[in-house]
Amino acid sequence: MRIMMDLVRAIRDDKLTLTNILRAQQEYHEQRRWSVFDVLKTRRPHRIDPRDRAALWHAARAELTTQPAGIRLAVDGVKLANEIRSANPVGAIVLHAAAAWSARYWLEEEAHHEVAYGMLLEMLGDAPIPEDEVVEHRGFFPEDNYARVCVLQACVETEAAVTYGEMAKKAHDPLVRDVFLAIMRDEVQHRQYFASFAQALVDAEVYPAKDVLAMAFTWLRPNGETHGSKREKQSEREGFVNWWERVRTGDDDDLALHDEQIRSAQLQAKKERSILKVVAEATGQRYATVHELQRGYFRSLVAGRRAESGVSMIVPRGEADADVDLASIAAAG
Repeated sequence: MRIMMDLVRAIRDDKLTLTNILRAQQEYHEQRRWSVFDVLKTRRPHRIDPRDRAALWHAARAELTTQPAGIRLAVDGVKLANEIRSANPVGAIVLHAAAAWSARYWLEEEAHHEVAYGMLLEMLGDAPIPEDEVVEHRGFFPEDNYARVCVLQACVETEAAVTYGEMAKKAHDPLVRDVFLAIMRDEVQHRQYFASFAQALVDAEVYPAKDVLAMAFTWLRPNGETHGSKREKQSEREGFVNWWERVRTGDDDDLALHDEQIRSAQLQAKKERSILKVVAEATGQRYATVHELQRGYFRSLVAGRRAESGVSMIVPRGEADADVDLASIAAAG
């Protein structure tokens, strides 16, 4: 069984109902679910390596930030679905499906990750994460349009999946490796769900494709979000934590993550390919590089401005023109 793509086509052409979608989500979840306590109750880590501990220290804190994101997606999805139900019933079904998945399955699986990493870290001799730190990581992100948030979460899940996969590959202890692998697999399917919902929101015309391009470019641009704590300048944050900005990398820090664990050229290339694929899945526009994505995003802004002024410039759902004149974008303001 696979995650459903092309939801809007299935709703319109195959008469797929919201009930059908919710049952498919439940069936897929039941096939994939696993128990933290079953994994940990009969096994213990034996090879305590500093890099394993550093990886777990960061992963345990990263997973704390998912609860408020899941709650916000669930609440905002239902609210927006009810607002557009009469004008865009297909879009409303998509939003209800996304909200239900976020509340039921994403939150549950992320809870698995939070507990698994935290317990494993304590098995290695670390103290539990302090309560104040847990509470700090529960802050809500600012509101944004739903398509952009879905793409943001697809980007975050990509970061997690690639990083956890590398940590599993480099882990010195078999139990540490197996936990990272299990959670990596969850993050891969989360990324695909968010890509599916972003695609459906564009296909149902709830949001334009440029919103997908905007968030992907924000993530991947030079000095963008993917570079985390190594960015030259961090954004001002109030009330919430971006875990990728908190990654410790100092040479004299026992809990530092080394570049080969999270930000090597090879890992960065893998992250970029995955996020560019999200863009292609959600919009039909294919970009081979971040530079091409930049051109496509800028072109979408010009198209939007011309549409607002009554000048027709349609960007089709398909191959984007990578040779757009950047000077025209500057002239457009």
